[in-house]
Amino acid sequence: MIALASLLPSGVAAAGPGGGGQAEAHRRPARDPALQTLADRVVADPNPNPGAFLLARDGARVRFGAAGLADRATGAPMSPDLRFRAGSITKTFTATVVLQLVAEHRLRLDDTVQHLLPDQVRADNALSGAPITVRQLLHHTSGLYDYVEGLLPRFRALDQYWPRDQLIGIGLAEARYFPAPGTRFRYSNTNYLLLDLIVERITDRDLRTNLEQRVFKPAGLRDTSYPLADTAVDGPHAHGYADVSRLLPHVPDPTRYDVTSLSPSEAGASGALVTTAADTARFYRALLRGRLLPPAVLRRMLDDTVPTTGSPRPAVGYGLGIYVYATDCGPAYGHGGSAAGYLTFALNSRDGDHQLVAHTNWNPLVDAGLDKPFWAAFQEGYCAGGHTTG
Repeated sequence: MIALASLLPSGVAAAGPGGGGQAEAHRRPARDPALQTLADRVVADPNPNPGAFLLARDGARVRFGAAGLADRATGAPMSPDLRFRAGSITKTFTATVVLQLVAEHRLRLDDTVQHLLPDQVRADNALSGAPITVRQLLHHTSGLYDYVEGLLPRFRALDQYWPRDQLIGIGLAEARYFPAPGTRFRYSNTNYLLLDLIVERITDRDLRTNLEQRVFKPAGLRDTSYPLADTAVDGPHAHGYADVSRLLPHVPDPTRYDVTSLSPSEAGASGALVTTAADTARFYRALLRGRLLPPAVLRRMLDDTVPTTGSPRPAVGYGLGIYVYATDCGPAYGHGGSAAGYLTFALNSRDGDHQLVAHTNWNPLVDAGLDKPFWAAFQEGYCAGGHTTG
């Protein structure tokens, strides 16, 4: 993710359905010289980031590199065990809940938004056009306007609460990017707010409850939460820094301003997740090893892809809530997460055995394009050691 919310692995995991118990124990990573060099490079970029880390997991082996600061005010060092705002990595979590409902035959990918959410359809909004399916929401092929692009004129304060209905309204008030759904890829956070509403209507429970019961607990995620009203990040965390010169030009150091206390409500199902590198890796491993979705539905998530032509991300395809990235060592699956003050990428082999999570705690409030040095370091870290994915 972009703009105001740019929605662009201690203890043993709880046993349970897919929890894995001792087999998925939280392992303390070891500092790795190669990953350390890459983290140092990100922090030493000509436009230096406050801090960065890369955490890699290969089977039972976990290693990391970390550099710079997690908190500029206190001088606390960056560490891979700190919590951070995950941005659009949230979308894979939301998509997992949606696909669980598909697996339970409570929802179909070809169901239309107009049928599922009839009260959202009005003659003067974007849902009055050609029908849009659940699959197209997951794929970002609906053509719906991205509500994030309309937030800046409505911005009042970093801690401003944004009701979901208001955000959906912004997304539906503007014309579609293209009139025929399913004809091309166009990333839009509005898609995932509508999926949030669909999940709530079908289950009679909010998305937070569904995530906690269907994803966090089964996957053994103990440091992951889905806050909407709380602006503070609970527990040890990295502070996020952004360029607020367009919003708050008179504050000290507006290009590296602490935006940690931003309201996550403006991201919602498209990017409000708070997590750690370990939990991010643990989630994708549980997902890709079939502990959260039946095999046939998981295959559909990964293989039912659309080309991401025109996307600013280094991706070749988008599945049902998950990117397919082209790396120097083969295809990788995962997602990027761009939240104000935070930028994260998660790459995974298809079997979830080889993983890398990379993070830096600087990201602008407005779209500045891909941080190419960060991506270069991330891809090099993922492909280190001659690993080949497929």
